[in-house]
Amino acid sequence: MASKTFDTLGALGLYVETPLHCGAEGGTGYVDLPVQRERHTHYPVVPGSTIKGVLRDELQPALQDEGLRAVFGADGTKDEKATVPGTVSFGDGILVAFPIRSSGAPFHWVTCPFVLERVFRALGKEVTVPRPTEGHACAREEGEVLLEEIRLAKEPAPDFFADPAVAPECGLALLLGLLPAANLGFAYTRSIFGDRLLIVRDADFKELVETGTEVITRIKLNALGTTATLEEEKHADLSDYDRQGNMFVEEVVPPEALFLASLRGCDGPWRPKLVEALNGRPVIRLGGDETIGRGITHLTFVGRAL
Repeated sequence: MASKTFDTLGALGLYVETPLHCGAEGGTGYVDLPVQRERHTHYPVVPGSTIKGVLRDELQPALQDEGLRAVFGADGTKDEKATVPGTVSFGDGILVAFPIRSSGAPFHWVTCPFVLERVFRALGKEVTVPRPTEGHACAREEGEVLLEEIRLAKEPAPDFFADPAVAPECGLALLLGLLPAANLGFAYTRSIFGDRLLIVRDADFKELVETGTEVITRIKLNALGTTATLEEEKHADLSDYDRQGNMFVEEVVPPEALFLASLRGCDGPWRPKLVEALNGRPVIRLGGDETIGRGITHLTFVGRAL
């Protein structure tokens, strides 16, 4: 029973177009609203519950109520008290490639051997991942690059960075499969991805990801245009919201970050309908701050043979 429940259906490539804030409960430092991170790696993560909830709303027109019930499950109702479990497991969105400001280009995407192993395992592919040594990064060509404050020498890894047209199973080709298609406005992004992708050491990646998230100071003004919270006795004519002012610090994942989320589930009549619906929903919105444009994300479904 368990093996059927967790048959691999495929994966979702999640390419972030605008800053993403999937918030944690609270911060311990100067950041009031940090992003969620994996406990053991400290990499930013998109919770599977967030992905499931967003897709449930987005896919309703395509799947209709019966399909939603089969795929996502349903809570008990007045007429039918039993809760119906969903038939699809939505994994967390794990980090694949992270944009870091750099020399020689506005930014480079960075990844590391540990991350790539997780990605290719989720895709069901066996790929030999190059392992850079201290002070080096594996890349398409030789050279030097400065990532934030880390200077690295680039070492060519021709097998991993082979031409996708010639080697469709090489590491670069599989990563390109997670990016939005060229006809969706990403032709240039896809053309530069291989040139700007760097495989760094696990330790360097952790440091870059921890320091490379954006930290933004936001302001909530009261009705008088200041950040102070007005006294109720002196401003009884104002609502609680209009009296409140605040200044807070929020952390976001920068645009151009790439995530992957695994999909697993039981076989059934819903499967082709779900795949069709995912392929027809190229843009979704994840995380908080919807009204200020956060979390616009391009979704790419990558199927996997059972």
